[in-house]
This record gives sequence, structure tokens and C-alpha cells, in this order.
Amino acid sequence: MKTLVKYEMEKILQNKTFIGALIVSLFVLAGILFIGFHYSQLQGKAGEGLELYHQVVEKGTGEFSDRKVRAILADYMDRYQKSDVDNRTFDLFSWEIADTFFPNDKSVYTKMNDAMEQGEKTTIDQIDLKTIKEIGFTQFQTPLKIGSFVTWRDLFQVTSQIFILTSIIVILICSLVFSSDTSRNMHQLLLSTKFGRNQLTIAKIIAATLISTFVFLFIQMISLGAFYVYNSGFTGWDTSIQTNFSLKLFHFPAEINQLQVFCLAMVLHFISLLSIIAITLYVSSITRSPFSSLAMGLGLFLLPKAFTQLIKRGIVYKLLNLFPINNFRIEDFLTLMSTKQEFILQSFGQNIVVTITVLLVLKIMLNGLIYLRMKQYQIT
Repeated sequence: MKTLVKYEMEKILQNKTFIGALIVSLFVLAGILFIGFHYSQLQGKAGEGLELYHQVVEKGTGEFSDRKVRAILADYMDRYQKSDVDNRTFDLFSWEIADTFFPNDKSVYTKMNDAMEQGEKTTIDQIDLKTIKEIGFTQFQTPLKIGSFVTWRDLFQVTSQIFILTSIIVILICSLVFSSDTSRNMHQLLLSTKFGRNQLTIAKIIAATLISTFVFLFIQMISLGAFYVYNSGFTGWDTSIQTNFSLKLFHFPAEINQLQVFCLAMVLHFISLLSIIAITLYVSSITRSPFSSLAMGLGLFLLPKAFTQLIKRGIVYKLLNLFPINNFRIEDFLTLMSTKQEFILQSFGQNIVVTITVLLVLKIMLNGLIYLRMKQYQIT
């Protein structure tokens, strides 16, 4: 079996289509990371925005309370009024918090600008800030924690984009496995060999899964390395997801931090890829050319997204949200799976378990169908 798996892996790795797609994918990955991190809103002029961000975050990290919010915004207003608009470095961390807690009825920025023109200064005491309770942040026995969140928002966005890239690579890999042999009329020969009836089919499934898993892990390692440099470490990992003001998940019902969200996303993305592998392998086993397999595989991957644009409510809509294309964005799966209106069950944890279970069952069933079909193909 090991020899067969190795042979099938070599066939995929030596395929010119795979090699070409991999080279193109590396350029696309570099573009995603470059735009997502280097050209993020934090960078500003000569990286001043990122430097200021880390300084503000270091001072603002801690237990989330009205007093902490007041202190952060007091410093923000003080910095804002110390420099003119041409020399002002954008403080995205404080701006996001201010956008949430500043009153809606009038512009605090207009008030500060008017005061600056008159040589005066607006203080935090002159602003009627909203409270945590008024906004409706979910409270637990342990207080929420505030810390670095903008960089993690960027990581979540990059991770979601990378999932699409990885999925396309995986679909391309798996579209070659069976249909490439069929297109060259090699099935009759291969399936008539000693191991063609069963072990060769299993080896093909294992080979495609192993290569796809390696691609997934390799891309994620590169992404995490780029994030480590961009974020100067993993600071902010223990920040509550409710205090990620970029995502605006203030009412999220589960007590969870940003690292736990990222790990959940990785598990969900990997399980989703396993189901994508199984679907594309099945398509490859019933088509006669790699191009047909690729087209059908991509179509099946994207189709549930199109259906959700037509069906907005009901059990069909909820079932469509089980498909990877509808929940791959981290903020989407957090939102969808935390409410029964969008998903099957009321509990976030239960919906995660249901999704993973359904995707794994789908993979097992399709792998079984592939095996049975190839046995039948040999018999006929």
C-alpha cells in the first residue's frame, strides 16, 4: 500500500498542470499576504501607523471596563488635538473604540476641530460616552479582556482569503486523480492489475488527501509566519472576541478569545477541505477528462453560495450554510452559527459540532461511493 500511495503522489506532483498551478498560487499567496499585512490600514506613512498601534495597544490592554474605555479615549483625544491634520498618524485602534462609544447625535471630531481652531482643547469630561451596558456587550463571570484586535482582524481576513486559494488548489489536485487516467484510457489496464480492484483506489484517495493536507499546512505556516512579523509576535491572542471592535461581535454568546477563534477556524477549514477533497475525487471518478472534473468541482464548490442569494430563510437556507463556501469567512461562521435564525441549532458549540459531523460524514460516504464505483467499473 505504501508503494502505491507513493506512486500516486509522484504522479500528481509530476503533473505539469499541478506544477504550473502551484507556481501561480505562490504568487497569489504572496499578493494576499502583502496586501493583507503590508498594505493594511495600520501601516500609514513609513510604518508610523503600525508603530503607534503597538504603543497604544500596550497601554490599552487589560480588563474591559468603562474606566478602561474612558482612559483609552482620553489619550486618543489628547493625541488628536496635539497635531494638525497633515502630521496626524491614524490611530485605528482608538478610532474603532471611539466609533463605538462616542455619542451618535453629534460629531466629537467636529467639536475637537472647532476647539483647536480657537486655541482650546476638548476633554473626555465634555463627552457623554456610552457605557458597556448600554451597548450590550455580552458579560460572563470572568470580565472581558481588551487588547490588540486590528491585526487579528487582518489575520482573520487573510485566513479567509487563503481558504479560497487553498480550496481551488485542492480541487485542481483532486480533479487529476481519476479523470487523468480515464482521459488516457488507462483505467482498464490499471484496474485489471493485482491491486487495481481495491488498493489502487484507496491509494489514490490517500495520496490526494496527503498532498492536499500538506498544501493546507504549508500555506498556513507561511501565513502565520507573516502575521508573526506583522504583529511583532502573537500579542492580543487572549483578547475577547467581543472586544474585537473591527468585527462588531459585541453580543456574541460564547466566552472565547481570538486565538481560540483562529484555532476553531483552522479546524473548520481543514474539515471543510476534507469534504471538498471527497466531492472532487468523486467528480473525478465519474468524468472523462481533468478539465471536466475541474469545472464541475469548482461549480459544486461555488453553487451553494449562489443558492443562498435566492433562498434567504427556511430549512433549505440553513442547510446551505453547512457548505464551506457559505461559512469560510471567520466573521461569517461566528455570526451564522451563533443564532438559530441562520443555522440549525441555537447553541454556537452545537452548530460547530453539527457542521463538522456533517462534513466528515459526507467525506466518508463519498469515499465509500468512489471505492464501490471503481470496483464496479472494473467488473463491468
